[in-house]
Amino acid sequence: MVPQGSTPSNDPLPHSVALKCGRAVAVAAAPIAQALSDLLRHDVSTWESHGLRRTKERTVRSVFAGELGSVPVHIKVFRADKFADRARDAMRGPRGERELQNLLHAKTLDLPVVEPLASGLACDGEQQRSFVVTRTVPGGRPFSWPATVRAQQLVGALLARVHARGLLPGDLHPGNLLLDASEQPCLLDLTSLRRVGDPSLQIRARALAFFCHQLDGGPLDPAARALLQAYRSDDMPSSFEHELRLATHRWRAAALPAFGRRCTRSCAHTEVEVRQRSRPRWHWHLSPHLDATTRARCAELAEAPPVPHKTGRRGSVWLVAEMAAKERSSGAARKLWRAAYWLLFAKVAAATPLALRLHRGRGFVFSRRLGPRSLEAELEAGLLDAAAIAGAARSLGTNVGRLHAHGLGNRDLKFDNLVRDGATREVCMVDLDGVSRGSAADTRGRGADLGRLLAAFRSAGSPGGAATVATFLRSYLRANRRLLQRPPLARMLARAEHRAGEWATAHR
Repeated sequence: MVPQGSTPSNDPLPHSVALKCGRAVAVAAAPIAQALSDLLRHDVSTWESHGLRRTKERTVRSVFAGELGSVPVHIKVFRADKFADRARDAMRGPRGERELQNLLHAKTLDLPVVEPLASGLACDGEQQRSFVVTRTVPGGRPFSWPATVRAQQLVGALLARVHARGLLPGDLHPGNLLLDASEQPCLLDLTSLRRVGDPSLQIRARALAFFCHQLDGGPLDPAARALLQAYRSDDMPSSFEHELRLATHRWRAAALPAFGRRCTRSCAHTEVEVRQRSRPRWHWHLSPHLDATTRARCAELAEAPPVPHKTGRRGSVWLVAEMAAKERSSGAARKLWRAAYWLLFAKVAAATPLALRLHRGRGFVFSRRLGPRSLEAELEAGLLDAAAIAGAARSLGTNVGRLHAHGLGNRDLKFDNLVRDGATREVCMVDLDGVSRGSAADTRGRGADLGRLLAAFRSAGSPGGAATVATFLRSYLRANRRLLQRPPLARMLARAEHRAGEWATAHR
């Protein structure tokens, strides 16, 4: 591939060079033109052997880092495996070219962005993949929570400037905003940039809720106070806080089921094996607990299961070494696997999922084993002192509060299905067959969940007495309020007492 001379004057990159070699084409800034020309001689799949390192691999894009002509760069290469991706690129133009144009447009509006250096189409086997090249920000690191007051103030002011200029980046989250050594922010990943004119309060609230989604209270979380103060202008109406609350609730309501769908497709959290007829299909949860040994143990147990620890109408349960396994019908196994992802999203302490195996109408669900005894067994054996009982009540209240605040319920909450993590001493849910999803605004069923726990508490001899219940309820309410929920506690407790009485009568 050789340079083909200067581009026309209307080319988006000043002093740029057009490159062409076979099906690979590009427009590049002069300092990297020759090095990019040499790189485009090779397929994208071989770039790692030509001086680049792969820093990210997703279903929609790959990201490489390295140097082109002594210039430190990042190269984002988009995938177009699906028909929808190819159709979108055909209608709206290649994503690499779109992002380059959006970066240049933001730059003309005096917004800090990564410097665009090139865009084009690279070859990857029989496919053409769109790409964009940007200059690496020296010492750049993604914005993250918790953040310093200075970083929040600078980022809040930048977000206000972006919206004031009528721009709405569709994927502006902390990972797409870099801070340099002095904590000055810089925008990147503007592929989905939209021009919306003067954004309404609702649009602004949605954007802030998305940016602060990692915080329990979104932009209203105490951890984001400095950012919100820097964003708000003097003429911002008082109703803005109400819009932020609504936007946070709506984002969470849509994000929970979306995250649950990640359990069945390859992504940053899951590895799904290719479907092959007459062979088991494995889904692996990509966590620190998953290694080659764990994979081998899961496969061995599924192929030659030992005598089960427990067998019931729904299936069997095995407790081996550091993992637990359940056998269910394929549909029930998928639901159990998805419920584990819901609890991961809600940050509810639970047994970490490891793998799902589907074959011939049956499914094995594997999870990490947390401890040798359930909470019920520890209480019966008298292994918990007053401090441990209070700690368990706080942990359980927090986790049930988070469960309900996300619109989730668990109709099988009892001490036999709770285990204290040996490392953190946090009370975790280990049986997720009873987990279901509803609306966070609908409090029906929450009193029944609390009633089952109240009945279990009384059945265990009321360890710690009324103080334990008070500790649980305070933690439950605190978790709800952090997530901007206000549950009708009096009505729920009345239902809990009624349900506890029913449970005690049925189990005499």
